[in-house]
Amino acid sequence: MIRPRLNLPPADPYAAAAWWSARRRLGFATAREEEAFADWLADPANGMAWEATEGPLEAVGAYAALPEIRALRESALAARQPRSRMVWRWGVGGAIAASLVAGFVFLTPFSPSGPGVPAVQSASSVERYTTGIGERRTIRLADNSRIELNTGSVAEVAYSPGRRDIRLLSGQALFRVAHDPSRPFTVVAGDRRIIATGTAFDVRIGDGGTVRVTLIEGHVRVEPLQRDGQDRPPPAAAVATLDPGERLASTASGRVLVAAADLERDTSWTRGQIIFRDDRMADAVGEVNRYSTNRLIVTDPRVANLRVSGAFAAGSTENFVAAITTFFPVDARREGGTTVLEWRESGG
Repeated sequence: MIRPRLNLPPADPYAAAAWWSARRRLGFATAREEEAFADWLADPANGMAWEATEGPLEAVGAYAALPEIRALRESALAARQPRSRMVWRWGVGGAIAASLVAGFVFLTPFSPSGPGVPAVQSASSVERYTTGIGERRTIRLADNSRIELNTGSVAEVAYSPGRRDIRLLSGQALFRVAHDPSRPFTVVAGDRRIIATGTAFDVRIGDGGTVRVTLIEGHVRVEPLQRDGQDRPPPAAAVATLDPGERLASTASGRVLVAAADLERDTSWTRGQIIFRDDRMADAVGEVNRYSTNRLIVTDPRVANLRVSGAFAAGSTENFVAAITTFFPVDARREGGTTVLEWRESGG
């Protein structure tokens, strides 16, 4: 499958900066294009445009108006092909177009709810921290470790002179652990226990009891919980030690897979972003819904199977819908308190 390529950036420095930003963020730039980007950036005028473009949301409109993007969209909308080929065509061309524009939508991240509260230091008491839908907060613990809680999360903290125990009951959290070899930092999530002494890692509890652990720096040991209540070490085959850049995924059935992580994507929520890389529309909608009470619904398989790439602002459902309805044959219809994404039969 061949992606349509934009071989040269626009002549205008600001339009070119938007072009380079989208192409590089989404991983479309070739090695030769990276060299061309370095040469382009060496020009002072281009450097100023690059700095300006990394911040303003107005770059979205400027980039969407580029002739190459307009031609791509018009070509797809004008197509009159059998349904199966239509889905494929949009899965390639439409996803590219939505990706490039969406690359700028993340520039208005949602804000943390406020400063963290120090955790309790007594082993006999537990402090609970929660976040609502679309909320993010940072908690500074008594030893200067930090917990960043993502949307819809619940965590409990119990500190004592000999232990640092955390239980993630739901949602997602990034842990930045103060180094202390004498007092391990233990996180229990689902059916897994993560043990560290000084490191940074992300933990997410998914639907059906799945658990994902992404290691950013340091080392962690991930082991299954003992269900029978006996305090005995788990079998060696069931224990995984992660290196930086690795991710462990545990399924509801207990199966474990360790693979290379996409750190930019897995931690994008800490920057107020959601990143998609050729994801099914149904999965992308599910992720967008985590951050907003304005729910999106997809029931048509033609819409559900479209492929989406790009970076979006977490909690900004409107921006996501705007990009999808602009660059895919999809309409958004309000139905009570939800928005239904449905196939645009006319293709217009």
